[in-house]
Amino acid sequence: MISAFGLVARGRHVLLTAAFGLAVLLSIASREYWWLAVGAMAVLTIVLYGLSIVAILLYHPRTVRLRPELPAFDAPLNPNRVLLAGAFTFLGTSLVSVEHAGQSWPVRVIATGVLAVVTLVICYLGWRWHGVRLTPEGLSDLQPFGSVFVPWSAFAAHDPAVPIGRNQLALYFDRPELVVRRGIRPGSSHYLTAGADARLLARMIATYVASPDRRAEIGTEPELSKAELRAG
Repeated sequence: MISAFGLVARGRHVLLTAAFGLAVLLSIASREYWWLAVGAMAVLTIVLYGLSIVAILLYHPRTVRLRPELPAFDAPLNPNRVLLAGAFTFLGTSLVSVEHAGQSWPVRVIATGVLAVVTLVICYLGWRWHGVRLTPEGLSDLQPFGSVFVPWSAFAAHDPAVPIGRNQLALYFDRPELVVRRGIRPGSSHYLTAGADARLLARMIATYVASPDRRAEIGTEPELSKAELRAG
């Protein structure tokens, strides 16, 4: 299941496109086979929503993704948003089908508009990559509508990052004035959530805070091997 979650995260564009296509086909089929089509969409909604919860609880890989073109190390994307977006695609389609079956046209128009907007927002969250990125300059926490950038020089010299649970980190700064926030990002800059195992990221952060000479190698395969071996 863990491998399957990783495949879902990497193939999120294919999965969401397929979910949208299947939802359209079931919506068309609902005109003649209403109960069967809506029932199928309800089952798919429940299954995908359930898997999104399982992904949050279980998917915390002890690895990071190599991005030599940036250069950077990216924390892997947790597939929960992808699965939730797929679930909401089927939920929205099924609700619109139900409205079409027995409501007046003003209600149908309003319901369709609201569901379309909400579904698009959720699909946007599942379509793009969001998460923690380590670069030679520092750490970025990229979220859907905002981000936080922490240069290495801003971190506390001792215990710069402390894991909280499996996928959350508490960050500590000696120079908080260097931390840069952009856009809308709810919550404190001292806390972040990442797809990778929190202990792995905490040890990698501590390594680059303590070893400035290694920062230039971030985003290279030899450095990734050394960083993960040290963090393990």
